[in-house]
Amino acid sequence: ALFLIAGWIQARRGTTRLNRLGGLFEAAPLLAAVFLLAALSLAGIPPLSGFWAKLAVVEAAASAGSGWLIAAALAAGLVTLLSMVKIWNEAFWKDDPRATSETTGCRPPAAMVAPIVALALLTVAIGLAPQTLFEIADQAAAELLDPDAYLAALQVVRPTP
Repeated sequence: ALFLIAGWIQARRGTTRLNRLGGLFEAAPLLAAVFLLAALSLAGIPPLSGFWAKLAVVEAAASAGSGWLIAAALAAGLVTLLSMVKIWNEAFWKDDPRATSETTGCRPPAAMVAPIVALALLTVAIGLAPQTLFEIADQAAAELLDPDAYLAALQVVRPTP
C-alpha cells in the first residue's frame, strides 16, 4: 500500500521528495488517511494487521528464550514508527513549500485509488480479525515441516518409473 501511495503522491505533486512536499493533509484527506493506516500498520500499532505479525514474532522469540530477538523486533517497530512520523510531518502536516497549493498533476484515476483504499481497509480488517490468516499460516508451516503429503502428491501426479 505504501508503494502505491508513493505513486499517488507522485501523480498528485510530481515528486516524492519530502523537502518538496507538504500540505497533503488538507489537499488530499483520503490520501492522508490511507497513508496513516498503512504507516501505522507497518510500525506494528494495534489493532492493525502489522501488530499481529509483530506480536507473533515477539511470542515466538519469547517461547524460544531469545530476548535479543524480542528487543530487535520492538526496536525495528520503533524505528519504523519514527520514520513514518517523519514522512507524515514532512509530506502531510507541514505547510506546502510551493508558492501556490495547486497540484502539478491531475487527480489520480479511480483505478489508482481503489486498490490503495482496498489495501488500507484490508489492513484494518486483518487487524480486527487475524485468526483466519493465522490458521492458514499454521497449516502452511505444518506442511512445510512435514513434506510427506507433498511428496505423495508428486508421486500421484508423476509416478516413478
